[in-house]
Amino acid sequence: MSLVRFVERHRASLLLVSLFLLLFGSRALLIRYAGYSTPFLDEWEADGATLLKPYLAGHLGVGDLFVPISEHRIPFTKLAVLAAYQIAGYWDVVLQMIINALVDSATVVAVAYALSRALPRNWAVAAMILSVAINAAPYGYDNAVLGFNTHFYLLLTFSFVGLWLLADSGAWSPRWALGVLFAAASSMCLASGALTLSAAAAAQGMQMACGRRAGLSERVAIAALVAFSVALISIVPHVPVADELRAHSVGQALVAFGALASWPSHSLLGLILFLPSAIFISRVLAERPPLSDPRWFNVMALAWVVSQILSLAIGRAQLPLQTRYADILLVGVTINLVSAFWLFQWNAAQPTPKPWGRLSLAAWLGLLALSLTHPQRHLPGQIEEWRTILAAGQSNVRDYLSTGDPAFATRAPAREVPSYDPGKLRELLDTPEIRAALPPDLTGKAPPRLWLEAVKEFVLRAGPVWLGLAVVLLIAVLASGTTVQAAPRTRPAPRSPA
Repeated sequence: MSLVRFVERHRASLLLVSLFLLLFGSRALLIRYAGYSTPFLDEWEADGATLLKPYLAGHLGVGDLFVPISEHRIPFTKLAVLAAYQIAGYWDVVLQMIINALVDSATVVAVAYALSRALPRNWAVAAMILSVAINAAPYGYDNAVLGFNTHFYLLLTFSFVGLWLLADSGAWSPRWALGVLFAAASSMCLASGALTLSAAAAAQGMQMACGRRAGLSERVAIAALVAFSVALISIVPHVPVADELRAHSVGQALVAFGALASWPSHSLLGLILFLPSAIFISRVLAERPPLSDPRWFNVMALAWVVSQILSLAIGRAQLPLQTRYADILLVGVTINLVSAFWLFQWNAAQPTPKPWGRLSLAAWLGLLALSLTHPQRHLPGQIEEWRTILAAGQSNVRDYLSTGDPAFATRAPAREVPSYDPGKLRELLDTPEIRAALPPDLTGKAPPRLWLEAVKEFVLRAGPVWLGLAVVLLIAVLASGTTVQAAPRTRPAPRSPA
């Protein structure tokens, strides 16, 4: 089989691989530049004091995995920390970063693929490439260079697996039950995951209104999703410290909601970016497609994004636009992009297409591109500042371990100490279990597994290689492509976007 025929035959798989490598390569470059082996901020308390210390002392119980960190129960993150420790032989936050990058890259590509099924072939390819390219920018850089933040990525993974299963499954079927399980698991990543089942219930309610779900069984199933979601919300821990960040009035919540929904724009003009999705939903409800139509997944995904924005607007109204939430907001960007493409090709397929279709799409894409430049302008300075702070923190912790001088905990500026509570950090560093588990960069000891250090070094150093390979594969995929096909108004079955 010739190379050309191989590419043509495996075009879809090669497209997915190229996009995965594009994302992973960008994350590898970021981790190599700004990632440090010293734990930082929440990692000392959440990973060190409440997880590794009791684990190494031999009295970690299953219940300890569910002890909340702020409002969040994150057992999957804690299991990932323990797995990384067992693999590396020490508290290896860099290995956690690499694992996070793998999970993030696979999830973003999978979500882009799932959302793009609503489009005809070449439009789907274009939407996937653009959405992944946008995600490759380090908008959520602090998630990428904090091994502890696995739960931000797993929130997307569990939520969208659950939504994928629930979008077209019949009530109480094995597929429906599995979808409920994954959606419920997202609440064990971040507290806002408790709303995943509510988003699914809202979309299934729309399907029922369109006559695509009917009967007592479906009604009871939707009510069960709502009840389950309410139950999950009710067990979210109340943390008095977090009250300072909450919305203290409806007005504050609305302002925060507008800021989040407008992202990446810095003004409410950015709400226009959601206009294609609003029209997309209206068309879906008007056409009443069957459950097998892939557009229902997009409707459910949009309901999820809105639920997450609402959760942040209420729970983090005082600081809504933190970079750690960018990965959630980027899902909304992908949904809006797919909706804009779908509306354009839908209009072009009409017997009398509107003459302003091209102009509208161009104007919308221009607004999106202009909006994306706003957070991008600040990224280099923010990443450099982050890198400087981590470097200073690592140096200070290393000095304390070698000299025992407690002055590091009182140095100014305080941010040079990589913990919110320098006193507790000092106590933790004096704990035999933690001191024995610290990275070799801090202790000066030889790494337990030299082969793993070599693999990590290769993976991160090869960031440009992953990007170059991604570009080569992408060019090959595009060169083997076909002409753009018009999309039918109703798509009864999903098909490959490549």
